[in-house]
Amino acid sequence: MGRLQSWISERVPIESTQLRELTNEPVPNHMKRWWFCLGGTPAYLFVVQIVTGILLAIYYQPSPTTAYDSVAYITNEATLGWYFRSMHKWAATLMIAAVILHQMRIYFTGAYRRPREVNWVIGMCLLLCTLGLGFTGYSLVFEQLSYWGATVGANISDQVPVVGNIAKQLLLAGNEYNERTLP
Repeated sequence: MGRLQSWISERVPIESTQLRELTNEPVPNHMKRWWFCLGGTPAYLFVVQIVTGILLAIYYQPSPTTAYDSVAYITNEATLGWYFRSMHKWAATLMIAAVILHQMRIYFTGAYRRPREVNWVIGMCLLLCTLGLGFTGYSLVFEQLSYWGATVGANISDQVPVVGNIAKQLLLAGNEYNERTLP
């Protein structure tokens, strides 16, 4: 262990006593409640999304004629495909819920006020990105349910003044649900 510590201390210019001083802050009692953990939960779920998404991408074929069949193959025939697809789906759902709950906690506790306004704006942008990624991921199966879900969602976003048409164009990669909607 001594060789490892000396190797690390040569490369990281901070002493263990300095590190202990920096990290030995007591956590206030009001921050020991479960809803203060909601900020880290989406980060963990994002890692799950990346790992399972890479594994699912091995078998997924993004074309209108093969997308549904490739998802059916992943679910029914690929080794542990059903497991990774379920993990991916539930991690996406939980990530959206966790980000929304986190933003609600920030709002209702007043943690968005000065000097954290920039954090609030970044959080809202991440919320919109999470919702957008969830929406586009839902469209990848290319079946009736995803078609109508994407169509209805895009038409709802189209009703937003000023940016609605742009949002619809981004969500569908055009004006309607077609092969360009797939990545």
